[in-house]
Amino acid sequence: MLLKPTSGVILKGVGHALPAQAVSNAELLAGTDLPITPEWIERRIGVQSRYRVAPEQATSDLAIAAAKMALAHSGIDPTEIDLIVLSTISPDHPNPSTACAVQAGLGLSETGCPCLDISAACSGFLYALDIGTRQILTGARHVLVISAEIRSRFTNPRDPATYPIFGDGAAAVVLSPGPAGSGVLGLQLLADGRGYYSVHIPAGGSRLPATAQTVAQDQHFIKMENGEQIFFQVVEGMSQYTTAFLSALGTSLDEVDFLIPHQANLHILKEVGRRLELPPEKLLSNIARVGNTSSASIPLCLSESLQAGVLKPGHKVCLVAAGAGHTGGLALIQL
Repeated sequence: MLLKPTSGVILKGVGHALPAQAVSNAELLAGTDLPITPEWIERRIGVQSRYRVAPEQATSDLAIAAAKMALAHSGIDPTEIDLIVLSTISPDHPNPSTACAVQAGLGLSETGCPCLDISAACSGFLYALDIGTRQILTGARHVLVISAEIRSRFTNPRDPATYPIFGDGAAAVVLSPGPAGSGVLGLQLLADGRGYYSVHIPAGGSRLPATAQTVAQDQHFIKMENGEQIFFQVVEGMSQYTTAFLSALGTSLDEVDFLIPHQANLHILKEVGRRLELPPEKLLSNIARVGNTSSASIPLCLSESLQAGVLKPGHKVCLVAAGAGHTGGLALIQL
């Protein structure tokens, strides 16, 4: 499903939020019996640290903080937000929508703006961006798109395959109408349900409701089946789809200033860059410092890169993600 906007949809504001506590590999392993070392984590995954929320914090808290930064950056009146879309697989509660808690936390409840959650794992930001873009194209004044994750609450300290990878964080963008040929230049969403169980949390839903037994069996933590196969599927998918997507838009990586892939694993990013013959300086990454923040990873890297001055107005940036489900997504934006 390829979307080529016929009028401008710009990123009017961008923001992000990270917890106060950065946790090094050594600190992460200190309270576990995992048979791995800090050096092993950095060598195998490329992560040196990640951020973890305080016990009293929830996903909506990070989402609200990121949204406030994006709204301040946009300069718009927050009461003109016509829709809030929150991408998360770490909701405050199984229901209702965490986006409603965000709306209340932003003081926008009296506006009555609709709110919804999107669950598309690591591709979630691009799914939310697609929805927000379509809303602007059909008349919305401004749309607040947020990705927020606290994956640390769902990682098993007894599982070396998943425990070191994930970090907590959030990022947000404000979408607004703008000049044609600017902002969101193209979007594409993908899915292949045959990979449904490759990365999942077995219990807590209608398929396997929570019981004392499922808790005792660690069935409420992330399970990753066949990590090596996932590695190659993600590399292959992000590489091939990036080329095909840009070709469908009548452009190529030569005309793109930067690529921001989902920050899954540093070696995945490097291999995607190698296959695309992309100069290392054109591939943006923050996984070494913040870990894999799931659906927040792309907008978090985008926001941090803007704040650092790496990304500037006029730059063209290609975003590409692959996530559990399997899901995937791509976007080409001009800042």
